[in-house]
Amino acid sequence: PLYKLKVLNLEGSKNLIKAPDFTTAPNLEILVLEGCTRLIYVHPSVGVLTRLKLLNLRGCKSLRSFPTKIGMESLEKLILSDCSKLQSFPEIDGKMECLLRLYLDGTSIQQLPSSIGNLSNLLLLNLEDCRNLVSLPGSIVESLPENLQQVKFLEELDLSETSMTKPPPFIFQFKNLKVLSFNGIKGPPSKLQKYLPSLLKVIQRGRTNSMALMFPSLLGLSLLTRLNLSDCNLCEGDIPRDISRLSCLEELDLGGNNFITIPSCLTQISKLEFLRLSNCRALESLPELPTSIEGVTLNGCTSLEMVAYPSKVCNSKYSADIVGVNCFRLAENINALTLLRKHLKVFGNSRKLFDVVIPGSEIPEWFSQQRGESWIKIDLPLEVRNDSQWMGVALCCIFVSDDTSRNEHLICRAVIHDRYSRQANRTQSNFQGRNPREVIRSGWNVNRHFEQPVMKDHIFVRYFSRGMLYLISLEDKCDERETNNLWITDCLEQECDQLELSFTGPYSVNAKKCGVRIVYKRDLEEMEQIKELHSSQCCANFEDIQQHFADDGSIGNCSLKKRKRNIYEVMDEGPPPKSMQNIFNSIIGRLGKKH
Repeated sequence: PLYKLKVLNLEGSKNLIKAPDFTTAPNLEILVLEGCTRLIYVHPSVGVLTRLKLLNLRGCKSLRSFPTKIGMESLEKLILSDCSKLQSFPEIDGKMECLLRLYLDGTSIQQLPSSIGNLSNLLLLNLEDCRNLVSLPGSIVESLPENLQQVKFLEELDLSETSMTKPPPFIFQFKNLKVLSFNGIKGPPSKLQKYLPSLLKVIQRGRTNSMALMFPSLLGLSLLTRLNLSDCNLCEGDIPRDISRLSCLEELDLGGNNFITIPSCLTQISKLEFLRLSNCRALESLPELPTSIEGVTLNGCTSLEMVAYPSKVCNSKYSADIVGVNCFRLAENINALTLLRKHLKVFGNSRKLFDVVIPGSEIPEWFSQQRGESWIKIDLPLEVRNDSQWMGVALCCIFVSDDTSRNEHLICRAVIHDRYSRQANRTQSNFQGRNPREVIRSGWNVNRHFEQPVMKDHIFVRYFSRGMLYLISLEDKCDERETNNLWITDCLEQECDQLELSFTGPYSVNAKKCGVRIVYKRDLEEMEQIKELHSSQCCANFEDIQQHFADDGSIGNCSLKKRKRNIYEVMDEGPPPKSMQNIFNSIIGRLGKKH
């Protein structure tokens, strides 16, 4: 009766102790036993299911016995993740050339058979958290069989949290490798790093047996896109110099290491988008970042004092962020507004979204409108959509989070209530597209990859470009040939749109207060003046300098009013724009017909 059976899903069968004999189901293609936590035994017949494509035993925590030999010639994916009591992996009988992905992470496997080299088309091998994987008889390395070199098409290899002492040299010859992780390959960071950071720096400077010798040339990994070297006890000079030659590298994780600086050659990684340096407690400075950078994570870099920023424009990306939770020394030397100014100076509006998170307890006076709560609503200037000087909107909030047990987010939500939606509500008219419009709803994962509570106040600054608020300008809409007279009347209603901003976080995330400012090109000049004063008076408080400019009337609400006058003056000096002229002609025509 099971001859035609192709799919068998027993996921979550808590009372299943032994998997049955599968000889009566030779055509089985998918077998799922995930989450069968009491499963101890898998019948050897599973090893000869020649048509099986997927075998999923994830989370079978009691599994001890698995067939000693498998030869499933059609198998494409084998998942043994988190089978924590499984101590051995079976011999490969035959080629098994269809197997592409092998997940052994979280198992107690002590060795891999030499026949693993028969998996010649393997693309992914996950050995993360295989803490008992140390040695193999007859192997050229301490943890992996020599025959693994035959796996020429391997694209992903995860050796995180294994008991290896160094990476196997032949790994660096895998020409097709795209993802490589050595996270924790040297065990946990030294306790000196936590308790005696100054002494650790002295030891590093005098050290001669550089661990960089662990890493052969990286040049063979020409297709590598993601590299994880976090918690590898790398010290000063241990980062391979030829890492800059990885032309396809997009993500680099160096977190939890002990170096004081990172090599400037990282700037030469032309496609690097994400650089993670969390918990590098000895790191003092960051060189100029690659121009392609999108995200820099600096959480827990307690010695960090300076961050350089790209000095030239790169290919446009949607967003970018710099996150430095508990980087208190950095906050003493550089302000969130300084990072925002540098970003806008280099990228302008080529990136639609930019975030900064660093310690801070006060909202700078530069944010012209503030509120002692987690939300704020402001009127947008009437002509803002057609103002060529308008760049976007900057907002910020002060928050804390004192619980790391939950994976929580601080969510920023922006909604535009345009004048047409409010008019429609008053008149009960049925206009298309008049509903309040959500501009953005996204946030920042407070505790991701960071186990320390955010006990002190931090400032979250976000900038989004004008293109995120209005996809096309008011003039563009007014210039449409099929514009009806009712919409023209609405255009002339002198009523402002409103922008509503809110910051929310569940449980332990507390957004205390917030602020917002409409950003014009002129603000970059004013921010540059703030920077110059800050440079000449290093000990001066950044907010005090901002207050100086505010008292002088050059920024804040007054500057917005001045801009309005300037715009109207320019319009008075010359002929009106073509689209506005069309509106007036249309109105005059209507009035003429009435008379």
